This record gives sequence, C-alpha cells and structure tokens, in this order.
Amino acid sequence: MPRHRTIRIAAAALVATAAVAGLTGCGDVDAGSAAASAFEELLDGVPDVVDVDASGSNDLPWSGTASASVLIDDAVTADHLGEIVDRIGGFLSEQSKRSGGATWEGVDVSVRGFTVAVLDRREDNATQLELLASLEAEGVPGGELHLFPVGADGGRASSLTLEARPGEDFLDAYDLAGETAEATPAYADAVLTGRSDDGDPIGSGADDATNATPESSEQGEAARFSISSGDDDDPTASGDPSGSRAAYLAVAEQFEVIGAALTPGTLDLRIANVDDVAAATALATGSLPTDVSVEIQGGIVTWDDGVQSAEMLPVVQAVGAVPGVTAIDASSDSLRLTVSDPAAGRAALDALDTLPAASVVASLRIDGPVAAGTPDTFAVGGSRAEAAAQFALVEQGLASGSLVSFEGSADRLQLEFRNGDDAMLGAAIGLVKAGVAPGTWTSIEIEGEPGTWWFDAADSVTIDASAYSDETPEETANRERIERLWNAA
Repeated sequence: MPRHRTIRIAAAALVATAAVAGLTGCGDVDAGSAAASAFEELLDGVPDVVDVDASGSNDLPWSGTASASVLIDDAVTADHLGEIVDRIGGFLSEQSKRSGGATWEGVDVSVRGFTVAVLDRREDNATQLELLASLEAEGVPGGELHLFPVGADGGRASSLTLEARPGEDFLDAYDLAGETAEATPAYADAVLTGRSDDGDPIGSGADDATNATPESSEQGEAARFSISSGDDDDPTASGDPSGSRAAYLAVAEQFEVIGAALTPGTLDLRIANVDDVAAATALATGSLPTDVSVEIQGGIVTWDDGVQSAEMLPVVQAVGAVPGVTAIDASSDSLRLTVSDPAAGRAALDALDTLPAASVVASLRIDGPVAAGTPDTFAVGGSRAEAAAQFALVEQGLASGSLVSFEGSADRLQLEFRNGDDAMLGAAIGLVKAGVAPGTWTSIEIEGEPGTWWFDAADSVTIDASAYSDETPEETANRERIERLWNAA
C-alpha cells in the first residue's frame, strides 16, 4: 500500500543557502516523501515564502510521486519572485535528471490571486512570469497559468484561467483569455476559462428563499459564473463553447440567471425562480445540439439529476417560501431541507403537514445548525413520520439545554450532550430513551469527555465492553455511566 507524507512549513526570516545538488543526493527507498522533504529544505527560510505544502507518495521502493504548492507574500518584488521560481525550477530540473526516485506531478506558486505552474525549464518559467506581469498590468485580479509536459518529446500543454476585472463579467474574462493566448505562443492551444462572482451575494437581496442561491449549490463552492473551452473527458483538449454561450445569453434575456457553468458540452444554469425552470430549460435546449447536456436549477432548489418533478414542484414552492429554509434538494419522492435554525425546521414541518401535495414525500431530511451562528448541527431523516419524531427529540433536547448535536436517520441515532451531573444527563438520556424506536443503533457522547459507544436501543442495555478493549479508565467510567443512566431512565 502506498505510504504518504505531507509536510507543511512556515517561512523563517533568513535565505536558505543549501545548494540544489545537496538536496538531491542519493536515492531513497521512500522516494516520494524524500522528494517532498527535499523540497521543504529547498525553501526553508526563504523570505516571502509564506507557506509550503509538499506531499509524496511512495508507490514502490525507490519510486514514487511528489507535488507541492507554495504561497508567496503578496508584497514580493518581481525580481525576488523570479529568484524563488528559478530556485524551484532548478530543483525540478535536477530531480528530473536522476535515474530513479520520485516523479514530480506539479509545483504551483500562488501570489496575489494567481496560481502559476513552475516547470523544470527556465524558458517555460520565464514565459509564466512574463505573462503574470502582463496580466497584472492589465488589471486582472487573479487566475491560473498552467503549462505542463505532454509526452516524452518535451511538448507542453497549457490552460489559462482568468478572473473578471472590475466592471466586467465572466464572458469578458474568457474573451481576454483568448486574446492573451493568441499573443502568447506557449498558450496558443490552451484550454481557456473565464470566471466571476458577479451578482448578489448568496442569500442577499431575496424576497424569499426561492430567490436566493444556496451555499450548498454547485455554484456556491466555486466561482458563481464560469465558461471554459475544456473537455471534461480530456483536460488538455480545447473546444468551442460558443453554442452554450449563445444559449446562456438567450436564457439571460428572459430570466434572471444567478449562476452559470458553460463548456462545449454542457450548459448548467441556476435562475432566480424555481417556477421558471421548465420554460428556461425549453428555451435553452431548443437552441443547442442534442449532444450538449443542459441542466437548469432554480432559486434554492436543486432537482436530482436536474429533472424537475411536477408532483413535487408545489411542495418545494410551499416549503421554499418558509423563512429560514436556505436550500432544498428534491426528487420525485424525496426532500432534503437545509434550514437556518430549528425554528425554521419546525415551520417547514408544519407547512408540510398542512399541504395535501406533500403526500408524495416518501423520504425527508432536515438539517442545519442547532442555533444560528453556531458550528453544532442537527440532522433528522427517514420517512416523514420518522423525521418528525426525531425532530421532536431535537426540540426537547434544546429546550432542556442539554443537546450539543444530533444526527438521526431511520435506524441510526448519534447524539452529544453537554457535560453535567447525573440528574441533568440522566434527564436528557431519558428523553432519548422515551422517543427512540427500539432497535435503533444509538450512540451518546458527552461534551468534552473521551469515548464513543454504540448500542441497540432497548428498555435495558448492556454496552459490549469487548468492542472497546483498548479504552482508557476514563472512557470505561463514561461508558458505564451512560449505560447506568440509560437503564435507570
């Protein structure tokens, strides 16, 4: 099995004087981790190096792979940045000349919003730094400049990603990437990407939850808008996304688009209102070839596989209007609600109970923080009845002041309670015992105390001590306490 090692360093104040040749001496049986360690030594103490993350995989004796990312202080001068890049490039060149050892999969340097690939050829790195300087001079706030080797003949493939400049959008950024690639021979065949985060911040400016973008949506993690010439099946192949671009523009003329990801073979959009998904989808698909995949979501609602269910639509419309419901994942018979706090969860459950159309909901999950602004969470799930019963336990635990976190499903329950005396903890455990279905695989933890134990819920339980043979005396005492309080409840 491969062995892995990750090294993280913070820069000291002095320039390292170790020569590259000294760092790449004789081979090491753990080649990947040895290469990562050598890279750490290379940059140890170099001014303006803020952080290094190097990792190595030892796939076989004396053989492995390594990669690294380096964070540079934004105040670094152009000359010193060049010196750091030359230092890394020289190291990679020496490593590549070795008959054995690790293969370097890539080294990225990040500075002032840009990520730049460093290679083992000085001319490649000079191209990268010249391009970086040119883009910064044009006011581009960030991006990714990647050259990488292809084949054994020294060929290079490339990709260029640019963030939109102030006052411009992701299409402008894509067009600028194209112009830049045309003027830079090393990037002539580059995969191009333009992206931006323009639009209202997530969840702001919305009249209700159906007009906000959920943080859990696919657009929430990356740029809200992007267009790329890349092929999902071949990262080195560049195609033409003009068809998806035209379809996006057609949809944007009639509907408010709050998220987009365009490629030659895909059109993924999120529009402001779930009610408009069907019409927007028809408009988009009508102007695209059948081999282009189209998925349009609306508001905070994400349909499973992008397929909107006519039967579930009135349910998500009703629940989406409940204040505090921040995201909905739905299919023809299932519903997952993310809420801002338990009060919103209760309001959503009440809305479902009064809605005849909610009979289509066979599976329900509700999750969110136990209180607004806290990292502790709850989640309930199963059938509607099972989720409602679990949610009642959440409410009871919060009302008692004892609940820290709650994770429940149809046949599994994991809770954490605040530490306290036997009276407080016993009362909390009694609530669970009275409300959980017999046979539920259950775990109760105590905040700040070691140990996690599982048992089948029953009137009387015996936690199998043989499964915890390596527990400490403190853990043994906690296990016996939970068992005693459960049986006494």
